[in-house]
Amino acid sequence: MSKRNSVRKYTVSALLATSVAISPVMAGSVFAHGAPDVDVSSDESTGTGVAVLSQGEQSQEVKDLQQKLQNLGYDVNPDGIYGPETEKKIIDFQYDQGWDADGVVDTPTLNALNAQTLANKDDSNQIKIAESSQPQVMSHNISASSTNSNDTISIAESMIGTPYVWGGTDPNVGLDSSGFINAVFAEQDIQLSRTHAEMWANDGVEVANPEPGDVVFFSGTYEGQDGISHSGIYIGNHQMIHAGTEETGVEITTPEQWQYYWANHYVGAKRF
Repeated sequence: MSKRNSVRKYTVSALLATSVAISPVMAGSVFAHGAPDVDVSSDESTGTGVAVLSQGEQSQEVKDLQQKLQNLGYDVNPDGIYGPETEKKIIDFQYDQGWDADGVVDTPTLNALNAQTLANKDDSNQIKIAESSQPQVMSHNISASSTNSNDTISIAESMIGTPYVWGGTDPNVGLDSSGFINAVFAEQDIQLSRTHAEMWANDGVEVANPEPGDVVFFSGTYEGQDGISHSGIYIGNHQMIHAGTEETGVEITTPEQWQYYWANHYVGAKRF
């Protein structure tokens, strides 16, 4: 059986933060202003994932999870209550991925649900295009968003582990935080401004709520400095891929990091 992608193990709170999560760059520590350090050990196997939703929880996040399962054909009542029925559907979903199912709603499970949900939306959009009396117009407006977001995330994931290098713009050598964003979109023939502040001011379209593939921006991530200073590729579930520090390089952040640090510095999101 295949194994889930390696993910960093962190202690995750039972309730997800309601804000969005992503991480800045500063040589030294991942967090600024004395935020807590994080255990960066990892585990590639299933059956040991850290839960981000807990048995018995009642929340909007649980309802969102149930709705995604329902949309993917797993018959579950989206009542917002994490009970045995929901756990059974999670196990069914994990088995369908070829995993050793454990019923734990952890980060790999949520990422897989998001990816399949996006793929289903894309398929649904293509059906609408075929049935439309103006297929060319709809194809332009719909496929540009869904297809590009999948490409953006796939490219960003391929750069995970790339070393952090101040001023770096080459994925084969190393990247800094804005260099990472530039490199991801350059792979799609999209040229962006070099710095975070310039990207925020000059590129793309601002969106009210970020979706996977959008770029999220942060300010004040350096001591004594205001203004836009960091960004990352949003992948959903209060997480992003970004070039972190010299210790971490390009990495995926956790919902806990978003709750305790990034939400306090969040400025907005743009779609390129």
